[in-house]
Amino acid sequence: MKLKQLIRLSLLISFLLSPYIAQQACAIQTAGDILSLGDSLLSTNTDSASQKKTKKDTVVQERSINNIIYALQDYIITTNHINKVLERDIDTLELSINLPTTERRLDLVRNRLEERDNDINLRYLSALKNFTNYQTRQLAQWKEKIDAKDYEISAAKDSLRKIKNDEILNLSIKDPETLPTFQNLLSELNTRIKTADSLYLNQQLILAGYQSRLSRAIIEINDFKEEIEERENILERALFNKEVNYIWEPKSVETKKKIWDVISHSYLINRVILSGYGEVNKPTHILVFSLVILAFLWIRYLLRHIKSEKEFSEIILQRTRFIPKHPFSSALIIILPITPFFYRSPPVILTVSVLALMMIVTTILIRAIVSKKVFVFWLIFLTIFIVYSLSNLYIETAFEERWSLFILSILSIALGYHIISSIRNSTLTHPKYIIFLIQLFLIIQGLSAFANIMGRYSLSKILGIAATTSLMQAIGLYVFVLVILEAIYLQIEMSKKSSKDYTAYFDFQDIQEKVQKIFVFIASAIWFYYLAVNLTVYDYIYANISLFLSEERKIGNSVFTFGSVLTFIIIIWISAIISKYISYFAEAKDQKLAANRKQRLGSSILLIKLAIFTIGFLLAVTAAGIPLDSVAIVLGALSVGIGFGLQTIINNLVSGVILAFERPIQIGDAIEVGGRSGVVKDVGIRASKIQAYDGSEVILPNGDLLSQHLINWTLSNKRRRIELIIGVAYGSDSDQVESILTVILEREGILKNPKPNVYLQNFADSAVEYRLLFWVNDFDTWVDMRNEVMKEIYKTFGKENIEIPFPQRDLYIKSMPDFPTKNSPKTDSTGDSRKKEEN
Repeated sequence: MKLKQLIRLSLLISFLLSPYIAQQACAIQTAGDILSLGDSLLSTNTDSASQKKTKKDTVVQERSINNIIYALQDYIITTNHINKVLERDIDTLELSINLPTTERRLDLVRNRLEERDNDINLRYLSALKNFTNYQTRQLAQWKEKIDAKDYEISAAKDSLRKIKNDEILNLSIKDPETLPTFQNLLSELNTRIKTADSLYLNQQLILAGYQSRLSRAIIEINDFKEEIEERENILERALFNKEVNYIWEPKSVETKKKIWDVISHSYLINRVILSGYGEVNKPTHILVFSLVILAFLWIRYLLRHIKSEKEFSEIILQRTRFIPKHPFSSALIIILPITPFFYRSPPVILTVSVLALMMIVTTILIRAIVSKKVFVFWLIFLTIFIVYSLSNLYIETAFEERWSLFILSILSIALGYHIISSIRNSTLTHPKYIIFLIQLFLIIQGLSAFANIMGRYSLSKILGIAATTSLMQAIGLYVFVLVILEAIYLQIEMSKKSSKDYTAYFDFQDIQEKVQKIFVFIASAIWFYYLAVNLTVYDYIYANISLFLSEERKIGNSVFTFGSVLTFIIIIWISAIISKYISYFAEAKDQKLAANRKQRLGSSILLIKLAIFTIGFLLAVTAAGIPLDSVAIVLGALSVGIGFGLQTIINNLVSGVILAFERPIQIGDAIEVGGRSGVVKDVGIRASKIQAYDGSEVILPNGDLLSQHLINWTLSNKRRRIELIIGVAYGSDSDQVESILTVILEREGILKNPKPNVYLQNFADSAVEYRLLFWVNDFDTWVDMRNEVMKEIYKTFGKENIEIPFPQRDLYIKSMPDFPTKNSPKTDSTGDSRKKEEN
């Protein structure tokens, strides 16, 4: 009776606890959770079996039966979750669509490699290398997804296997009251185990099929890579070898293929490569398109804002040549030069397409600003560039185009010489480096023609493509820099709060000179990169430089690489550039706010500089991988140096920080220190710069600014008191003089509060002196006001016949007796000269 009640109680408890158990089972989401749950159940079940074997008393046996029932219920819940995992379909939609396409592309490339073994050129091998690289990345992503799913179902299978190995499934219970419950639970568990086995087998078959296809494709691509590298090495070594006859000899190579066959085959392969690369890089396409739209919207916003809110919008827009007339083309030219850098290992067809679009946009932009003759030259070069670009896309060596490329080389050389002669004979301004670029073009194109003559066809083609592409790209990058400078200028104008304010012409030129260097450097880096790519030496240069920079070197016990040193230097250099330009624009803003000292940054710019340098130094140390203990050693050595001979430098540095916090001087303040006076132009870390009134620039150490007596005429305000001493002759009417001086001081520009004053100052030797004291509101105008007052006093005293005395001296000349000489006239006995002269 007790046993029957205990079983009923256990079933009731299990029924009440079943929602909690189901909730815990649903919380298991990963294969690792399934394994842990299976292990916990097995440990419980093992305890139950051991209890059943070792303890045979009634109480222990009753507990074992309860544990068995609980275990079966938990197993049912676990297998239910396992079945849910195994029933979950694999997301193979992308794989099922794209994998067959990838396999077809690989088959096509393999057939081309096998069928046209001797005709594949170096440029095509480079394109194939890029093709294999991005296809490898795509296959790796798919394989990672399949492997993750395989691990998930394998983990579920392991948990299922542990359940199947449990001895509970082989137990037989003879108790008539417990037996029905046990059998029902066991039957349901077995049914779910069979379902799980079936689902697992189905999933394994699907995964095995995809894994097999992916593995086969990856192996095939790896074989392609090895073959491509081998052929690249062969072609690179043979690049300077003679391929065809000298140009004056009869043909030595007879081919049955036609140029149109080469074009059609090249079109097919390039389409395959571009479509495959486009599918992999759809997010990058969206990013580039978004950047173009954002640049266009930014430019339109600038133009609308300036036209609608600026009174001098015509003057502002007249300083720009590209953006107002072609806003969308300007947006394109800003993004296109950097577009290939968003892609990883872009194929030749993509690079050529972007560059061709860039040349079209450049043609649109320069059409209105160059002469008709220059534009004709541009169109001729553009035609030559298009021919070379199309030839650059050939996947096979086509000797049939040898003569056409040779004629293009000769035409390009003649045209280049003509352009240089026209530039040198012209008085018009031209881009700074245009002659250098054309001379470089002539050198490379001349080498191309010479290589063609000597039968080095592949080398000739590479040099011709590199020469033409580099020249055209340089001009496009030049326009790219000009458009960016215009956009920055318009942004500065738009940021001005007043509708009447606009940048003066000289400030406009100064801004362009300051900013231009950064973008010229960026454009030069892009140009050098593509020149190396077009000459097919980029991989060689990159590999050797990377090896040189990454090789570990030792000095004593210290290990370093030149790469870490270069990283440290570059970050510090970039910090210096950022600090310089932030300082420049902050100073320009301070000059506009010269009347309001509180709104100026002033010496606080020094704190910004220090913050930038500090952040840059920490980033440089981190990026270079320099241990902090090494930095501590350097700082310790620096402290020793300070103790021996750097006290003055450190004093100036600390003084600079004090100046930044206390702000006794600001940029734009008129000061006097150490007998020198001028306007503060810069508060540096070690020294400050003062623009003297004579035009010279005085560099004062910051320590001198704190240790010497400093007069700041504009610390609190820009008002200035002027003192004049005016003398009149004795006998002048003092009331009249004071009245005249008082009236003169009541002019515009002289402050009424404090009011001007006239005092009788002194009775001097030759004049009665009056002292005039008056104030002006702006320190910058006190000299002009002093000049106006003195001129007015001089004119008024002349009209009123008031004499302004000046020092006078009477000179008395006493005659001296003449001394007799050999030729002098005779004198009488009294010593007087026979002939007297009056003085």
